[in-house]
Amino acid sequence: MSIDFWRGFALLTIFINHIPGHVFGGFTYRNFGFSDAAELFVFLAGISAAFAYLRPFSAGERVRTTARVWMRAFTLYAAHLVLVVMSVVVVGGFVVLTGDERMLEWMHLDIIPQYPLESLVGIGLLTYQPGYLNILPLYVGLLLLAPILLLLARRSLGLALVVSLTLYLVTQIADLALPVWPGPGGWFFNPLAWQLLFTCGLVIGALMDRGLRSAAHRVLDVAAPLYLLAALVWAVLGYPVTPDLSPVPPFLWDFDKTNLALPRLLHVLALAYCVSRLPLEAWLKKSASAAPLILMGRHALPVFCLGTVLSLGAQVVRPLVDGALAVDLLIVAAGFSLQWSLAWALEWQARGRKPTQASSLQATPGAASPAPAFAHGQ
Repeated sequence: MSIDFWRGFALLTIFINHIPGHVFGGFTYRNFGFSDAAELFVFLAGISAAFAYLRPFSAGERVRTTARVWMRAFTLYAAHLVLVVMSVVVVGGFVVLTGDERMLEWMHLDIIPQYPLESLVGIGLLTYQPGYLNILPLYVGLLLLAPILLLLARRSLGLALVVSLTLYLVTQIADLALPVWPGPGGWFFNPLAWQLLFTCGLVIGALMDRGLRSAAHRVLDVAAPLYLLAALVWAVLGYPVTPDLSPVPPFLWDFDKTNLALPRLLHVLALAYCVSRLPLEAWLKKSASAAPLILMGRHALPVFCLGTVLSLGAQVVRPLVDGALAVDLLIVAAGFSLQWSLAWALEWQARGRKPTQASSLQATPGAASPAPAFAHGQ
């Protein structure tokens, strides 16, 4: 249940953060630490993948489970292609109507009119990713790697972590990256680095599946809150000093999101540990106010896709009204309502009957939904 809630929380956060300048953007938790909703989503996807795939990944079912994982990767790939088309429709329509081509540059869509054939090929190969549309390619990459991680985790959770950490370190030190084309550079989210966070979630999910809910540790009880406090102070003060600890490798001290620098990784893990020490599960079971986010988290992929399209629409609308507060409030209210309505409709369809008021306000029993956000179908 709590996993669905935090997925829904991340979905709403991503929706707001994908609208630059939104009044609520300054209150999302990325402003109070080093990590943001992207790290939360990848971490939760790893936990959920453990529930969905790790136990079935037995000696006689590995081929079948691998096929399931890769079919899910294909579903995400198809969803990404649809989102790219919708982004062109929304942003391109705005440009056609207004003649203002700045949105094309902001969304990194200006390459399409310049190199149309190359751009189409790049979209299909995932080497061309418009702005705000780069998280689904990350998940595709993680799911393509997932069978290897599942195999390692079935043998030993420690072995999975060691191999994953080794790949992370090699990626950082050797500057490994997946290429971008057309144009220079690499993927905005490097799966070769982000797989470590996914693996951490996979290992924790495996432990949860074995019955371990929250393991207290005296050192972590002190270190994790202190780290979060230090990150909070640093963020609130506006990152006043950019440390340069060369020749120490930059990933150990900078805040690079592309390659998931260590401060970001430690921040989301510290957050997860501290939250796990709170009695939230009992509150979620009793609270009707948490139900909409739980429902959204249970149907994360379609809700994410709708939220992305809505955020693009909000980006083209806000400049026309000069970012008025009333418009920002309307955007959040309408965006949340539409995303929740979609989740409600999908839940109703899945159950084969119209939910009663009681069933729509209650979450599925259990500590966590077995269906991952982007790692498994609903």
